[in-house]
Amino acid sequence: MSRSMRLALSLVLGSAACGGTPAPTVKSPAAAAAPARDDRALRAFVEGASLLARGTERSTERAIERLGEAVSLDPALWEAHHDLGVALRRRGELAPAHEHFARAHALAPSAPEPLWGLAECELVQGARDDAAAHLEALVALDPAREDATLALAAVQRERGKLDEALARARSVLMRDPRSHAALLEVARVYRTEGALDVAELVLEKARALDDESAALHDELGRLALARGDTQLAFTHFERARTLDPRFLPAHLDEGSVLLRAGDYDAAERVYRAAVQVDGGPEAMIGLAIAQRGRGKYKEARATYEKVLKERPSEPAALFDLGVLLADFMDARAEAVNYFERYLAVAPLRDSHRETAERYLQDIRMSLGSPPP
Repeated sequence: MSRSMRLALSLVLGSAACGGTPAPTVKSPAAAAAPARDDRALRAFVEGASLLARGTERSTERAIERLGEAVSLDPALWEAHHDLGVALRRRGELAPAHEHFARAHALAPSAPEPLWGLAECELVQGARDDAAAHLEALVALDPAREDATLALAAVQRERGKLDEALARARSVLMRDPRSHAALLEVARVYRTEGALDVAELVLEKARALDDESAALHDELGRLALARGDTQLAFTHFERARTLDPRFLPAHLDEGSVLLRAGDYDAAERVYRAAVQVDGGPEAMIGLAIAQRGRGKYKEARATYEKVLKERPSEPAALFDLGVLLADFMDARAEAVNYFERYLAVAPLRDSHRETAERYLQDIRMSLGSPPP
């Protein structure tokens, strides 16, 4: 999933799949009419949900155990399937997470939580069409729900369906002309289609409503980058980080600017701060790239390996580690494994697929190995 999509989702997705796990509040008619549930399953579910809400690595492991018991005892307990999906997604196990979200949705088609989880898993895997379909279903459940509508607008923007994205965001503004989040999404659509002056006018409207928004200044920085003004972009990203030190997109965007400028020392500092906010793969991979830029190859490798320990199928980490081994550490034979793993899990349209295939071909020829 692109960084712009991650930013959009961080602003509008209220899904438990992206963070904590509040007990679902919407029950489907089918669930309401279901027979009495197994008390043991309910106890396991409640304990698992409580463990999941703690948010630690150890509590998540225990939550997976207890929630797994709950669905074994009562396969119709959709809430347990949902929360098990949340826990597995948190650990980076997208395929089983998606399976449990799908099971929860089948059991409770009127509940929004499984739809959020399905959409988020699909976006991470690059399946934007499927994600859009689930978000459309979510909007159909409650057309007035702003977060779902703006999430759908963001996905349609990423799919290149700019007219539909704009219509979705504007539908929110029709109900609430002062919606700051909707104005930001409208500005993103205009920036994406290259109407930078119009995007700026929309951002000025958002600025008049709230000039102390980290998301606003991050988007102003992106607009400045689109115009080629790196210094102004950096100023806005710094402002966003000052307004909200825990606003991850600003850390990532500032780090990206520094990497492009070749200032690897500063980039490493920014990405280390980002890791303190969120130790997810984007921050860690940015840190590894900065470490590689500083010639700290062993540290960079350790950082990539830490990502892959938590998320063995993280495409960017697999590809970048392959490049590090092949080009910087004279370990081309070892790099083959990572390029092969990358190609096995990366979305078909991922921008690095062709490069990875070329690396494999070149390495195999240099090593005298026949193609597979």
